[in-house]
Amino acid sequence: MKMDKRSSSSQVLEDYSLENVPLDKRRSWLNLAVIWIGIAVVMSAIFRGMMIGLGLGKLPGVIAAYVLGEIILILMMAMMGYIGARTGFSTALIANFSFGRIGAVIISLSIALSLMGWFGVQAAFFARTIQFYFQTDFPLNYFSFLCGIVMMIPAIFGIRGLSLLSWAASPAMLGIFVWGLFKMGFHFLPSETLVTLAQNHQPDPYPLTIGAAASIVAGGFIVGAATSADIFRYARPKMRDILAAATLAMAASALLHLVGSSLAMNTGLYHESLPELIMGRPYLGLGFVGFLVLLLAQWTTNDSNLYSSVLALNNIFRIKRWKMTVFAGILASLFAALGILERLELFLVLLTVSIGPIGGIFLCDFYLLKKLKRFRLSEGSIHRIKPRALAVYIISVLIGWTTSGHPFTIDVFPFSVFAFNGILCSVLLYYMVMKFYPEKEA
Repeated sequence: MKMDKRSSSSQVLEDYSLENVPLDKRRSWLNLAVIWIGIAVVMSAIFRGMMIGLGLGKLPGVIAAYVLGEIILILMMAMMGYIGARTGFSTALIANFSFGRIGAVIISLSIALSLMGWFGVQAAFFARTIQFYFQTDFPLNYFSFLCGIVMMIPAIFGIRGLSLLSWAASPAMLGIFVWGLFKMGFHFLPSETLVTLAQNHQPDPYPLTIGAAASIVAGGFIVGAATSADIFRYARPKMRDILAAATLAMAASALLHLVGSSLAMNTGLYHESLPELIMGRPYLGLGFVGFLVLLLAQWTTNDSNLYSSVLALNNIFRIKRWKMTVFAGILASLFAALGILERLELFLVLLTVSIGPIGGIFLCDFYLLKKLKRFRLSEGSIHRIKPRALAVYIISVLIGWTTSGHPFTIDVFPFSVFAFNGILCSVLLYYMVMKFYPEKEA
């Protein structure tokens, strides 16, 4: 009996990080949708909305950017989520099949670092929120590190910690933000003033075209979409249910983007000034209520960031998941201390072009080449390395980067949405390479 208790306790903390989730442990689509809404209801969506509102300056362009960006995310989430539901495996374990054991290490590290970067962004803003409310002059870098350590605690308990926190926080956050949207109204500053502010933001200007703005929307959640198997591996394998959960989550995300754009276009404030905008008397004036909303909104998503990064790291370092959570939480908190919040635009571009092609190769393997449907995670079914997949990934990242304004932009829809370019290239190139130069089965 004691062994059974120990086994049950261990599984609570390990959360099937190195095996597929049994069918009898699967959850309802609504339960998973709430987790995803908790992940989507986050300050980074407000940040992106503020950046896009100032950068485009007019509401029709802002809405068009949201529609384009969210469509990319919904499709990626649903299709990647279905792979997770069918196999029961995390994104990092699926990467073993598409990229080989060595290739999966590279991909897993890329995903883990991206998610830890997001954790750092949220932890830094968490610290700024507390600092503004209590009007303290405690050094922000040290305080950001401390806040990151505190925020990682629920992630130690895996999917259970995420579900509990999301159920508690999401309804209140959405209600407060919608109220704030209608209180501020839609009386915007002149478009020319907003665009000038966007150009003058330092150290990185805000996006100034619909394509770039849509890519910022997609880039803000592309890691979550490309790694959605981590959550949807707990879903029953029904595409309709997974698509419904993804759509609800992205609708909540779009609503927050609209709130952020409206707030910025009303006030002309940059995203770093959000605590002042939410809590300050000259603006929304929510005081303590706004303070709690900001903290909860960041906390729900940040634990998901850490949770998925640990699943990726577990594919490289086979140690206890909860111990890896502590290690990753400390490292991600260092990112917060080093000032990642101030370089958010550049960080989003890097995420967009580096993570999207990973999902594109997974999608091609599963839906076009129909190889992942036969996937069983065993030593005999995994290559040591798959150079074709890695080569396609690198080429797709380079294409995404070079069309993102670094150094040029393709001003032809849909290729001006550079978040789309890397994903599309990875699907097409990988399909052609595997058809003309197929790999032998492991």
